[in-house]
Amino acid sequence: MLTPNDPFPIAADDERMLDRRRFLCAAGAAAVAVLAGEWTAARAPAERTGHVVLADALAVGEARGVVATNGADALAVRVDAETLVAFERRCPHLGCPVVWSAVRGRFECPCHRAVFEARTGRVLSGPPTRGLTPITLEVA
Repeated sequence: MLTPNDPFPIAADDERMLDRRRFLCAAGAAAVAVLAGEWTAARAPAERTGHVVLADALAVGEARGVVATNGADALAVRVDAETLVAFERRCPHLGCPVVWSAVRGRFECPCHRAVFEARTGRVLSGPPTRGLTPITLEVA
């Protein structure tokens, strides 16, 4: 049985020991890497936007699933007589498919109940930290 005055039974390898300074440096480097990744991910949607060509106009409140020229699955919605918008159908939170609620006049993500404003795609409620990715429309 060990007593308080006995030496520690496991030999410490000083070269492999992680002291406070090394730990804090490693944790700081990891934090910088995570923040850089988040900043890059937040800016990435602007590079992924494409445009959609609609052969005919939608009725007010009507939505249509379309594929953008960049291959993104998108929803085009006629918000009012003058406003036609389209957003990538992928929720920025975890990538669930976003749906259009004509009754409520907004985009909704059924996975975590996120709600997005119809005209701008900005987050009204829910866990996403950024809005829907806009898709440029071209009405032919």
